[in-house]
Amino acid sequence: MSRILIENSRVWQEDGFVSGRTLVLDDGLIVGLLPEADLGRLPGDRRVDGRGAYALPGFIDLHIHGSMGVDVMDGSLMSLRSLCDFLIRGGVTSFLSTTMTDSAARINAALSVMRTFAEQPGTPFQGVHIEGPYLNPAYRGSQPAAHLREPKPEEYRPWLKTGLVKMITLAPEIAGGEVLMREALAHGAVVSVGHSGADYEAATRYFAAGARQVTHTFNGMPGIHHRQPGIFIAALENPDVTFQIIPDGIHVHPAVVRMLLRLVGIERVVVITDAMVATGLGDGEYALGDVAVTVHNGQARTPSGGLAGSTLTISQALRNMMRFCDLTLEEAIPMLTRVPARSLGMYPQKGSLEAGTDADIILWDPQQGVRGTFIQGELVYQAQAQCTAHTVAD
Repeated sequence: MSRILIENSRVWQEDGFVSGRTLVLDDGLIVGLLPEADLGRLPGDRRVDGRGAYALPGFIDLHIHGSMGVDVMDGSLMSLRSLCDFLIRGGVTSFLSTTMTDSAARINAALSVMRTFAEQPGTPFQGVHIEGPYLNPAYRGSQPAAHLREPKPEEYRPWLKTGLVKMITLAPEIAGGEVLMREALAHGAVVSVGHSGADYEAATRYFAAGARQVTHTFNGMPGIHHRQPGIFIAALENPDVTFQIIPDGIHVHPAVVRMLLRLVGIERVVVITDAMVATGLGDGEYALGDVAVTVHNGQARTPSGGLAGSTLTISQALRNMMRFCDLTLEEAIPMLTRVPARSLGMYPQKGSLEAGTDADIILWDPQQGVRGTFIQGELVYQAQAQCTAHTVAD
């Protein structure tokens, strides 16, 4: 593999941007950020002109169900490829396929296909986020009630043993929930408390026992009450816990997003999309598993009016966080890169542009969006006429 030289871009370096240097990639890794005079160009080097774009770590989405008419529960390699293509065009270089509450047969079929798909190189697929079926029925949201159940080791142990499960959302207060939490942690999965009605005392115990994330914070959980503080306050008091947030302006009011940032800081917030099949397609009639969903004005709702995932893209999520919270690009980037990577134990190999890390990079223009996407040093997406690449002649 020839070296790739990304020129004429402003490169993210953890605390800000560096200009006037070339980002050098080789063998799927970042070699470093070098001044032009120190490059020592070689025949075969591939030069990419960033045309003044920002070079960022690729976006990481830990909670996504589907987009462009496909769902990770389809149990189809074609659906996963289609989803990956869409995500790559939007700058996502790592994501967790998020399942939903369904029958054991459908979940097993989806995981079987994901296990096969994981063998394919050069995709953003990093593993599975199991969301349900072990949820509190009172806080199930759009998860179908017919498939909610208590966790049984004979069902979930094979899932954990695949090594694919990187995160599991559960309500630890249901019967068998704490046992599952311990087993998931023992298999290296991140446990996220979600679709849960746990009180403050119980939630404090779960976070002390190793639960490290809150699923789509403020959704699928009780609100804050001055005499019943609940999950949010318990998580707030544990500095090891991070908070997923859906910044579409629908799931959480912008003022509440601002409050979250003021309370916990950027380094504890993980931006997610919770995107479903309608993302990228527009209004219409869709389905989320067995649940009928109508999308109107970008809002996905069940017949009863409940929210059913989002139609948010990660690029729009970045813009929204900047707008909602009056953040600069430098301030917003970590919540889509470094923080989610760290929460999964992938940082700094993912979510960073430091020397020796994976060359998962996007070229980002604030007005035009993603100009180019690299995964492990390969230019896998190039927007029409937005960035140029050519090879140095012998």
